Amino acid sequence: MIEVTRDILTPEQAADYLQINRETIYRYIRSGKLLASKLGKSYRIPRRSVELLLWATRTAPDMALRHYTQAEIAGFLQDDELDGEAGVVADRFKRAIGEQEAVAGAHPGGRPPKAR
Repeated sequence: MIEVTRDILTPEQAADYLQINRETIYRYIRSGKLLASKLGKSYRIPRRSVELLLWATRTAPDMALRHYTQAEIAGFLQDDELDGEAGVVADRFKRAIGEQEAVAGAHPGGRPPKAR
């Protein structure tokens, strides 16, 4: 099963993610260490708030977070593109995988019958 990354967490999910007690999450919310929204009787916590809590409590506080511009990110992506022979090999692999998936999807249970 594929795990879906949630942008909004319940206190229980945040506690599980941080591997701490749920009551610690509530204490962080009440003290202002962790940003949360109260919807009805329950809290919802943005994942970004949890990540910022981890960042704020890191053991090497002098380490600066690097920010990238959209142009820099576009440059990184362009540098990582496959070209030449690597691109040809990747395309051939994608086609082979697609053919296998098509064959598997055409048979009950997802597998072609065994040859006898």
